[in-house]
Amino acid sequence: MSTSSKYASWAKALSWPRNALFLASIVGLSRPVLAFEQTDIPMTPAKWQAKGDVLFQHDQAKQDILVVNKGYAELKNTNFSNGTIEFDTKFVGERITGITFRQHDDAADALYFRPSADCAVSDECIQYMPTAHHLFEWDLYGQYQTHAPINPDGWNHIKLVLSGARMNVFINGAHAPTLTIGTLVGGFPDGSIRLHGPASYAHLSIAPNVVDGLPAVASSDPTKDDLRYVRDWLASKPFVMPSRMDATLQENTGIDPVYSSMPKPTASWKPIALDPGGLVNLTRWYGDAQIGPAITGIWLKTTLNADHEQIKHVDMGWTREVWVFVNGKLAFQSKNLYGIKSASKEPGGRLSLTNGSFDLALQKGANQVVVAIDDNFAGGQQHWGWGLEMRLANTDGIRQIGGAVAKANAPSAL
Repeated sequence: MSTSSKYASWAKALSWPRNALFLASIVGLSRPVLAFEQTDIPMTPAKWQAKGDVLFQHDQAKQDILVVNKGYAELKNTNFSNGTIEFDTKFVGERITGITFRQHDDAADALYFRPSADCAVSDECIQYMPTAHHLFEWDLYGQYQTHAPINPDGWNHIKLVLSGARMNVFINGAHAPTLTIGTLVGGFPDGSIRLHGPASYAHLSIAPNVVDGLPAVASSDPTKDDLRYVRDWLASKPFVMPSRMDATLQENTGIDPVYSSMPKPTASWKPIALDPGGLVNLTRWYGDAQIGPAITGIWLKTTLNADHEQIKHVDMGWTREVWVFVNGKLAFQSKNLYGIKSASKEPGGRLSLTNGSFDLALQKGANQVVVAIDDNFAGGQQHWGWGLEMRLANTDGIRQIGGAVAKANAPSAL
């Protein structure tokens, strides 16, 4: 399925009738799974499709255990939508792992675990994120992570309650949600369930449509009507960003692009829809280009109309390297390289409007704002979330020129 047709359903998934209840049908059980009926899922080969190094074991108490050393195990013949998922898990040291749900091929919602001795105070202990093109977008959704009462050395009980666009996560019997997600953005209202490694899993149960009163409607997006966010972007085709070794950073970095190298107006430019929060999520739309041991780049452009000559301050979040031009002149360039102290922005190399700020010198009339941005992680050896958000200090004397772009700015038009 093409990127455009596959993710056209993303917008529909965010706006489907939230009060509709989707019955989960688990095929192959001895009798149908009815609404509000809890089903215990055996951790046996008959119920799971293994991808990678996966083992099925019994512990001393003769309980079934699914051990995922590498890769994942997918629950067979399952289409889970709303309800409660519970399971026990034991981590492998401090190695990162997780569960994906509402899984469709290469896109899903995910709960990520980063077990460590300081999980009780570390805001990086657990995190929700979407995945697209098999890429986990943890660095685009840093607002959805928090501390948790995780035992890194023993078994932990995990409970997920999903209702429409919302999710509550309870860790180790917590009475209040350990993590609350008001808008799930994985893209689909239902799908399969995968348990990822490295970790061991036991006592999995699914209770379709048991949502503990959790509303199905997404929480309000405070940026939706905020005119300061720059929204009407056109995107070029992705390309391999030329790079070189930076002697100071000891990392391959993108070679500074020049404005004249931007694709011509007659090239293939497409409008790109925003995620909630004003996010230009490039991985969602162009993650299929984030492959191989190379840095992936793309050009974005938009037009701001000013009723007089002025300087407009801008806040911007991005991953990973960015160059901003206004009317052909370089206005800003910077890096947000995870794990490199002198080139990593707060918070922790993740995307946030606190990453950087600068001034745009705008002339009276139409102003073309152009961004070159790449996904440089470990010199292109790994690929994760890739995106941008830009917000003007105010909209005094400014109008975003959307026009046909704004009308086309929907997944179905890509």
